[in-house]
Amino acid sequence: MELSKPTLDGISIAGNCSEVSEQSFNHLIDNVFEVITINKVIKGNQNNIKSIPEKTAHCSLLSLILEAVKHNSDSALISSILEDCKWDSSRISSFLNRFQNEKEKIQIKLSMISTSFDHIIDVQWRQDFVIKSNNCEKICQPSYIVSLKTWNPHTNSAKTITFSCTMEQLEDLVLKLKDATKCIEKNAV
Repeated sequence: MELSKPTLDGISIAGNCSEVSEQSFNHLIDNVFEVITINKVIKGNQNNIKSIPEKTAHCSLLSLILEAVKHNSDSALISSILEDCKWDSSRISSFLNRFQNEKEKIQIKLSMISTSFDHIIDVQWRQDFVIKSNNCEKICQPSYIVSLKTWNPHTNSAKTITFSCTMEQLEDLVLKLKDATKCIEKNAV
């Protein structure tokens, strides 16, 4: 886990008793974990964090927590980072206790923030025969109506995508799906 120099400087500010009092530190830690774990962001939530050093520390602690959870860092690694930033043992232990208590919630939150595609769970199709269109007098070609039922695991919701295509477009789609299946099978080995 690598943190930038400004982030490490902000973490040092959070550990410095002369810049952040013990009461402000406790409020800062509570606020940082609330921002990460609460579903809804409440405007004006940071109204008690007024000074520039506290705001810097707040942002840096957010970065530290998110990076630590992302890399599944253990307490020893986080403790060594905090010791390098000259935190005293009482602040380190209170931070680590809170981190361990909230780690699973944060991992769940981070897993929900992903860019995954919906899963196709069902396909229905039918063939139509187009005789005329608005633009042409006579077409006389088959047309395929395909409905894909998809499911999003993050939102636990299903939706249906329906489209129309020609025989050539449907053949192209089937070939591309076969290629994708071969690639998946090859990479799975």
